[in-house]
Amino acid sequence: MNSVEIYAKQRSNWGLLIGSLIFLFCSIYLFLNINQVNSPATAKLISIVMFVPSLILVVFAIKKLLKKQLIVLIDKKGIVFHPSQKLNYIVWGNIAEIEELKLPRQRIINIKVIDSEKYINAENQKFLQTRMKFWNQMYGAVVSFDANTLDKNHFEIMYIFDEFMDDYKTSLQTKTN
Repeated sequence: MNSVEIYAKQRSNWGLLIGSLIFLFCSIYLFLNINQVNSPATAKLISIVMFVPSLILVVFAIKKLLKKQLIVLIDKKGIVFHPSQKLNYIVWGNIAEIEELKLPRQRIINIKVIDSEKYINAENQKFLQTRMKFWNQMYGAVVSFDANTLDKNHFEIMYIFDEFMDDYKTSLQTKTN
């Protein structure tokens, strides 16, 4: 089986782009029609104040849309959550359980591992390390993510996990035989 990459949805980036473009066009319209308002100096100031941040946000949104964010990488060796330059694989042999937590309008996928402290200490990003500690205390899971924010739905993701786990178990059985 080939590796599977799961990316973040781009919906919020599209919303940021559309909202920024609206403010950008409003600031340009206000600047071009400055003589039609009661206070042209105030209108000019407002249009400039609206123009600069909206232009920055348009550029930022376009950059985010062009660069898809990889959230989960799954392959025959294991799982990587938020892949970075330091890839900390959670190998299939160390995964105790992958469970789905159903909340109202959310599907949280929890990955419980054997020796969770090893994975928490290996994470080099402090924010992710703190998040991992919190989820480990709350649910016993080192990795936890909302499937609604990803480009695949929770059924697909759980199916992919099951397929890879079955392949791993099959390869173990063939090695022992």
